[in-house]
Amino acid sequence: MPQLLSDSAFADAGIPMAFVVPSAERGGLGEIQSANGAMAFFTGRSMEDLTGLAFAELVHRDDVALGEDQLARLSSGQVESCSFEKRFEHADGHRTWGLVTVAEGHDTGGSRQGTWVVQVHDISERKHFVGQLEYFADHDPLTSLFNQRRFRIDVDSQLAYGRRHGCGGAVLMLDLDNFKEVNDQYGHAAGDALIIAVATALSGNSRETDEVSRLGGDEFAVLLPESDLAEAESHAEKLLRAIAAVVVEGAGQGITVAASCGVAGFTTDDGQCADDLLINADLALYQAKESGRGCVKVYHTDSGLHEKVTARLMWSEQIREALDHDGFVLHAKPVIELQTDAIAFYELAIRLRSPGGILIPAAVFLYIAERFGMATDIDEWVTAQAINLLEHTKTKPPLALGINISSASLQGDRFLRFLQSHLAATSFPPELLIFELTEAVAMANLQRARQFGQGLAKLGCRLALDAFGSFYYLKHLPVDLLKIAGEYVRGLGTANDPADHLIIEAVVKLAKGLGTLVVAEFVGDRETRQELLAMGVTLGQGAFLGPSRDVHDIPALQP
Repeated sequence: MPQLLSDSAFADAGIPMAFVVPSAERGGLGEIQSANGAMAFFTGRSMEDLTGLAFAELVHRDDVALGEDQLARLSSGQVESCSFEKRFEHADGHRTWGLVTVAEGHDTGGSRQGTWVVQVHDISERKHFVGQLEYFADHDPLTSLFNQRRFRIDVDSQLAYGRRHGCGGAVLMLDLDNFKEVNDQYGHAAGDALIIAVATALSGNSRETDEVSRLGGDEFAVLLPESDLAEAESHAEKLLRAIAAVVVEGAGQGITVAASCGVAGFTTDDGQCADDLLINADLALYQAKESGRGCVKVYHTDSGLHEKVTARLMWSEQIREALDHDGFVLHAKPVIELQTDAIAFYELAIRLRSPGGILIPAAVFLYIAERFGMATDIDEWVTAQAINLLEHTKTKPPLALGINISSASLQGDRFLRFLQSHLAATSFPPELLIFELTEAVAMANLQRARQFGQGLAKLGCRLALDAFGSFYYLKHLPVDLLKIAGEYVRGLGTANDPADHLIIEAVVKLAKGLGTLVVAEFVGDRETRQELLAMGVTLGQGAFLGPSRDVHDIPALQP
């Protein structure tokens, strides 16, 4: 039906509006017969200037043709109105996004019969927000480089392009040597500054056609299209020299770092996918680390790395066997109320039972599990065990369980859907499940970590930030519990570093303001415990407070 509009309603509307005489010109709505004040303000032009102007003159040239099909259906009477989005060129030169709605209309006097009434809603803010989400989905928040997800996509695209056009290339995988020592000695702020400086050095010493990515933590990767192995090796050595030249300030002195690099090439007919190529580059990087670090190693099919490939495949098979046939063991480490010695909750840790009966800690096999896409399977196994324990133990008050989550479980919604389905049949309060992310994982996947935390909150579960040392993430993550990084706790009672005291006191004060619990890790003696209590820390964890034990040996976790 035509839209009826009085002259006063048209003129006083807060929404940009115009009467337009339809035009047969391609992409053009037509000529503006009249426009209201809101349309004049939206476009930066006077109502007089708008009168007689082609509507297409207001629109970005690339968007003029958008909506042609909808307008054709409107003209033929198939629909009563239509909507589409366009970018508008403001008179001062900036661009705004508008949702354009078009309907046949005339005023109550009937003098505009046959015209279209066009309304424009300013959607610039929504477009900006969507653009930010898209940006964070593809970029590392600390360095603004592409992240691992985007890098894998682009490597697969380059492989497909190479097969079509007969060209190869290479992937470099770089890892900073002894980077953990930088964080431990100088703090996370200095570590972040070093990561940013290295990212800048890598980008500044690469070609425009190369793609530099941060895979996470202190690991970077570079895609070199149309490069043979000799060129790739030479470029890798250039990048290592650039990294070695990086200097950032920490604790009043210059901090430098070296790196190791693995190189893997691809050709038009080798049938590799992104995962194959990254595994090969990773194996070469592993060899570079074993060779004394600070060097470049190239993956060759006859380089002797097959044994390591076989070893990793054996590890992956052992992990899969453990997942399929209950080959894991669950340990629990208590978190203690420092004032009363009461157990606040247990942090769960997974162990792999080897064929000889030896229990292998997670640090040994999780890296391979992540490389072979089984990290989320492990997270789900631990979570299912935790849910079963909580459902069948009836302690008073009920004990909460902490579960460490890998970065893989932050990708997509698989893990949250798994958690939701398993919680549906339970009777215990979901807040008894505390999911822990390390600060390094949150740093590498900030947008995904935030979405993960929001998903947990909807399900009633809690989120803990482990190895906490930077206040930046509290602004972006819905955190219920902070675990202070051990580097700030170890020196209490002995070294008495004033910086440690100030940082812990600041964390406690901030946590109280946010309503967040604080746990001190690595509590090693009575003096440290007393100092923590004096600073307001009420929860602690460490060998002095209680060892990790098999869940079957803990009476409180028995049915």
